[in-house]
Amino acid sequence: MRGGGGAAGRRLVAMAVGAAIVSAAAAATAPHTRALPAAITDPVVARSDYIEHCGGCHGVDGRSAPAQVPELRDRVGYFMCTPEARAYLVRLPNVAHSRITDNQELADLVNFVVFGLGGASAPVGAQPFSAAEVARERRLALSGPSLKAERARLVAAAIRRCGAPASLKRFYGSARG
Repeated sequence: MRGGGGAAGRRLVAMAVGAAIVSAAAAATAPHTRALPAAITDPVVARSDYIEHCGGCHGVDGRSAPAQVPELRDRVGYFMCTPEARAYLVRLPNVAHSRITDNQELADLVNFVVFGLGGASAPVGAQPFSAAEVARERRLALSGPSLKAERARLVAAAIRRCGAPASLKRFYGSARG
């Protein structure tokens, strides 16, 4: 057929391109080192929620370049090494005040970020967030200009007490937003 098959051919090409984009986004955000915890009730919804609520700033695959936000991929799991740093992840204003009101759905999103995007940076044996923990911590949302200082303090503790790499300062230290 000349002309690519007309409207039907164009629709097939558009569907193929759309499928390729969805597949690429799924592959980019798929867990790359460690399996997602069974506590995530629906990994597809968790990944979708991440893309919708977090991916615009932190990147669809957790790489936020050159934005002034911390990079998540292969790094965010280090925040699971101390109770304070763990709580920080849920107390962040954009997490604690998320439009996701269902605490289990928000726990699933945070678990996707930590165990999926964070990959091997999540300590072996780290427990996933529960709906009850998310409900408790999000009531204690952080605010104010001290967020950077608090993050830098927690990163220093993760490096000192948990063996996180010193290079983590470059991504989460006070120099970044």
